[in-house]
Order: sequence, then C-alpha cells, then structure tokens
Amino acid sequence: MPAFTYSNPRVIHWGAGSVDRLPAELERLEATRFALVTTRSLLAETGRLPVAPVATIVIGQHAPMAQVDTGVEQAAGAGGIVSFGGGSAIDAAKIISVRRADAGGRALPHIAVPTTLSAAELAAGAGYTNADGDKAGMRDPRLLVDAVMYDAELAMMTPLELWLSTGIRALDHAVEGFLAEGDHPFNDVMALEAIRRLFDSLPRARAAPGDTAVRTENQVAAWFSFTLPGASAAGLSHTMGKQIGARHGIPHGVTSCLLLPHVIRFLAPKMPGRVAILSEVMGGDAADCVQGLIASLDLPQHIASFGVGEPELRRAAAELAGRYPADDLLRTYLAAL
Repeated sequence: MPAFTYSNPRVIHWGAGSVDRLPAELERLEATRFALVTTRSLLAETGRLPVAPVATIVIGQHAPMAQVDTGVEQAAGAGGIVSFGGGSAIDAAKIISVRRADAGGRALPHIAVPTTLSAAELAAGAGYTNADGDKAGMRDPRLLVDAVMYDAELAMMTPLELWLSTGIRALDHAVEGFLAEGDHPFNDVMALEAIRRLFDSLPRARAAPGDTAVRTENQVAAWFSFTLPGASAAGLSHTMGKQIGARHGIPHGVTSCLLLPHVIRFLAPKMPGRVAILSEVMGGDAADCVQGLIASLDLPQHIASFGVGEPELRRAAAELAGRYPADDLLRTYLAAL
C-alpha cells in the first residue's frame, strides 16, 4: 500500500455553548491578544464571542488577496488569530497566521469558530482570489488551525440556504475524497459515513431550522467528510467549481450544488466500482441521489441562474483542460447550465 498522510486540528470542541471555552484555549496557546478575522455579515454578531480582539479584520467572499494583505498589516501586534465565519474568513485567517510567523517560522496560533459546513478549518491549505479575480491557493502544514469550536448556537445565525449549500460542499468533499486515486482506507470509512450522515441530517436541518442538535449532527458529518483535504480539493467538481466561482461570484457551496451530480455521471464509466459503492450507500444511482437531495433542499441547480452562459463555460473548460479534454469538461458544464 502506498504511503498516505492524515492530519486534523489537535483540539476540537463540540456542541452548543462550546465557544465559552475560547478564553481558556487562547490562554493555553498564549494568544490572549488576538486579531479576529470575520465577514461583514457577522460583524454585528462578534459580541457573542466571550472575549474581545485587539483588531478586527473583515474579509469578503472568496478571500480577495488584497484584503488578506491588509489583514496581515492589521494583525501586527497580535499574538494569535481567531476566525469567525465560513471558508473565506477561515482561509484568510490561515494565510494571515502564516504570514505573521515569528522569527523561527512559527505561525500565529489560530482558533477557528466555523459558522458553515465548508470544513475549511480541517485543511492545511487555503484558497484566495488573486488580482485577476481568479481562484488560487496555497499549501503549508502551518496553515492547519490549532483548535476548532463547533458551536451550534452560533451556527444558528447562518442563513438556512447557506448552511445547506455548504452541507452539499461537505458531501462534495466526501465524494471526491472517496473517488480520489490511490489508497486511502481511513478516508474511505469516514467519507462513506459522512455521506450517510449528510443524507440523513441535512433534510432534518431544513425541516427543523431551529434545532441546535441537528446542526451539531451536520457539523459532525462535515468533519467526517474532509479527512483527505488535498485530494478532495483537487477533485473535478471542486476544480470546475473554482474555475467559475470566484470569477462569477458564485459561493463554493453553490458550485457543488450545480456541478457534483454531473461530475459523478461523467466519472461513473471511468471508475464504475467506486461509483457503485457510492450508489449502494446512497440507496440508488449516486448522481440521481445527489441531484435529488439538492432538489429536496431547494438549492440552486442551474448555472444559468447566475448569469453565466455557454461562452463563459467554454472559456472555463479551455482553461481547465489537461487531465480531461476541454470538450468533456464543457459537456459537463453544459449539463449543469
């Protein structure tokens, strides 16, 4: 069996009210003077954190690098970073923590308080938008956060559609990690269980949007989904989504809703054994089951709804072509149009 690697944040706190442990975690990490990285939509909610930052850094969707650069300057004098929000805030905070590393190269301690199911807090990688408006990324072991606080009470402030669409993003992580090349036995077990749990718990979150216990179940499933972050993030649905997401203002969770069923259909003839296992776990044809789940959650299913047409998709397919021919990628995009 070829070698493989696995990493996860060392400390993960679970459940409603778990953010109350934030002061103790900051003390443990010797980071009581911290900079907070969040989004504009959450600025009014930062008072719900039990301790105040020395600086607050606001990051937009897809983490524009110009804002990250500003955040690096704003974090001067801070001994740690707390991210509060979804993938954009968490990824930006990871980059800031590494760029504020001390003379010995040690990144600033980083505690993530996620409010979506994107699972960015679980990866030693970070995405951002470059000056041309295209999605880019970086990898560094120091990007892995030091602690995570999955507080379902804070997650309740996340709009339901955003919560559910990032749940499909977690499903995308699980599917693409399972379909990745090579041997990854631990990930396979976790990914299949994540798929079972997401199919079970996401509809219940929609039916009972005020149930914190269900949101914690969603968070556990998302945690299970992302034990092979590098391979998942390099999967076809992810890369096709990144190609159009930042450029056209489509959130990552939504790109997974738009593309994942069609990517599964494209890959099924190329890896029939793997896709058959997914179908068995989902209880039917895998692509149809994913598409049915997305429809049942009333999430977006058509790229055209975001003002993107065939010319833009043709450009995206041409730029992404390599492992797969541009014509195949374009057909997959157009199936989602």
